[in-house]
Amino acid sequence: MSSGRVYRFGTAPEREANRLFVFLHGCGATAQSMIPIAFKFQARFPSAALVVPSGFAPGARGGEAQDWFPTRGLNVDNRAERVDAVLPDVEDLIRREQTNFGVPAHRTVLIGFSQGGTVALEAVKKLRGLAGAVVAFSAQFARLPQIGTRIDARIHLVHGEFDSVVSRVHAERAARVLAGLHVPVTLDIVEDLGHALTHRAISLGSLRLLQGIYERRRATLH
Repeated sequence: MSSGRVYRFGTAPEREANRLFVFLHGCGATAQSMIPIAFKFQARFPSAALVVPSGFAPGARGGEAQDWFPTRGLNVDNRAERVDAVLPDVEDLIRREQTNFGVPAHRTVLIGFSQGGTVALEAVKKLRGLAGAVVAFSAQFARLPQIGTRIDARIHLVHGEFDSVVSRVHAERAARVLAGLHVPVTLDIVEDLGHALTHRAISLGSLRLLQGIYERRRATLH
């Protein structure tokens, strides 16, 4: 399975990377489409190294566009199975970059839009200890976590109020289920937004991530 291009952006020369942010693009998009978003996150987290990989299903829509898993014939019944099939490759990619940058799993954040957000959510659900947090934009779990599921990551959900591709209902339901499992979770529904990433949505996602990091730090000091 080809993983395509991976774009890497280190910190400023005088800074050592103390966090790793991995950005997972949306369905039928490109890694390049996530680079401006990655830089917006780095503006708030200047010590974070950025990794922006391409999806594993090349040529999904011709040209450079890629998917993380095949979408032809995708439905509610086979979505979880298709995501599960790519999780070993996702784990290999993330572990390799953690080693490259010398950043541990608990300081790794997965940031995904749409299909990329689904992959990020499923990765921390299935692969415990892979990352410390997820920021999922306009995304949904392939299958909601079951009773007794343990998730070590903090999860921040950001969703458009008028998303007609992935209904906000998925995010609202996920937030309730995660809270019931005692997983630290935030949910922001962005007014007047469809299935898209805007400056407002990105700012909210990076702010919730920052707040979550401070909360965890404060908890460890007491």
